Amino acid sequence: MPLRIGAAEIDRVEEQQMPIPFALLTDDEEFIARRIAPLPSGFLDPTSTTFLFSNHSWVLHVDGLHVLVDPCNGNGRQRAVPNFDNLQLPYLERLAATGTTAEGIDVVFCTHLHNDHCGWNTQQVDGKWVPTFPNAQYLFVDAEYRRWDTSSREQHPNDFNESVFDECVRPIVDAGQATIVSIPHAISDSLTIEFAPGHTTGHSMLRLDSDGTRAYFTGDVFHHPAQITRCELHLPGCDDLALAIETRRALVHRIHDEGAFVFPAHFSDPHYGVIAADDTEFVFVPAG
Repeated sequence: MPLRIGAAEIDRVEEQQMPIPFALLTDDEEFIARRIAPLPSGFLDPTSTTFLFSNHSWVLHVDGLHVLVDPCNGNGRQRAVPNFDNLQLPYLERLAATGTTAEGIDVVFCTHLHNDHCGWNTQQVDGKWVPTFPNAQYLFVDAEYRRWDTSSREQHPNDFNESVFDECVRPIVDAGQATIVSIPHAISDSLTIEFAPGHTTGHSMLRLDSDGTRAYFTGDVFHHPAQITRCELHLPGCDDLALAIETRRALVHRIHDEGAFVFPAHFSDPHYGVIAADDTEFVFVPAG
């Protein structure tokens, strides 16, 4: 069953989940016991001291559009990270099971162009990378597009993301389905792309406003609820860590003050929630 935010319906399409050592975020035992242990089990396995890192897409149905956010890793890719290498997962079948086929997607938006957020932009057919969503307009934020464009002098290295632009973005441009947008960008009356930089140079997010209710689809501003309470915590891979922390801190305050929902790209079950204030700290409150 889809979630409902105002007049919008929202489906989640899971690609995979994998355990990540919690120590990559922090080994502060007092903090873990106080703020993380009470959360649903996917956010901390006390036996293995890991958390579940979920790769999933959000599909929004609003304003007569079917909008897919962050199309994960994709199948058949050669990737340096073993968990992403040569995947063969039924992502498109899971999408279809929600009631929307690849052909039914109208808009694809990648919050940023790391491999696990744009992989299913394309799929290989007869040895060639072609758009997975043949009827969709793919929206790429200009600063993020320039960051990864292999023909641009502005790029800088990021070893784990090698070849992603040429496999997952360039074929969309060549097919005439790409639109490069500046920020802010209104997709429709209810949907606006906003800047949320730091994790990557052009990292952005999607804001939903519907019937007086607001939600943010935040990509990798947050990887785990621990970062809502302690914004300085981070996983490896940020283009500008100081800016990522600044963006995260500002967004925590904004989501709390607006009473909005937060839909990150990697949170484990229940995958979304709200932000509350508890004494002097902000905390993630899982939905339901």
